Amino acid sequence: MGEGCRGIRPLIQWHDDRRSCGRRPGPRTAVPIDPALARRAVRAAARRALIEEIPELAALATTPQDPGWHPEGDVLVHSLWAADLAAEHAHATGASDDERELLVLAALWHDIGKPATTRRRNGRITSYGHAEHGADVARSLGARLGLPHPLVRAVSEIIATHMAHVSVNGMPSVKAVRRLRDRLRDAGTSLEEWAVVVRCDGDARGSAARPDASIPWLKVARGLDR
Repeated sequence: MGEGCRGIRPLIQWHDDRRSCGRRPGPRTAVPIDPALARRAVRAAARRALIEEIPELAALATTPQDPGWHPEGDVLVHSLWAADLAAEHAHATGASDDERELLVLAALWHDIGKPATTRRRNGRITSYGHAEHGADVARSLGARLGLPHPLVRAVSEIIATHMAHVSVNGMPSVKAVRRLRDRLRDAGTSLEEWAVVVRCDGDARGSAARPDASIPWLKVARGLDR
């Protein structure tokens, strides 16, 4: 296992550990902890560690987003928020350690292709092709960090396809859903895990959050095996 692998996994674990920040100290300490201040301190420390460990994530902090779509801030702010939501989902659903690792890492890296693809066009900020490029970045980064190949393959496929819903108005076709489902299965993940990342991506937009874009795809998928 590479040095990077030992470095990235504690950062994923942080998303679970942060829930204990609001607990009161033991009997040897008389001063209570302010949960809000503790959470901010932990998040600030985690952000610094992420930047030091992974230059590709550092680049997200200097990559702007169109405020109409992403009023929450830069790409790193959005990505950390999405990863936090993925960790909360994993905890709420009793996900296994492996599934939690997959979901948090995919959410954290889902926009890792934006630094190379972000442009200003006609007064707007765009990042066309960031999903596909992000998958390439994730594969290279995962190999460099020494992460397990099955994990990197699954994460990269979710990243590559996390924008698949954008080109569809209303309900997706059976053919489109089957193609996406099979593509994800072949990579060792699932439509359900893809849906978690899509939902976290959408929810991590603050006031610009919209209804869960994965729901129509899951509805069609339920009819495929009948």
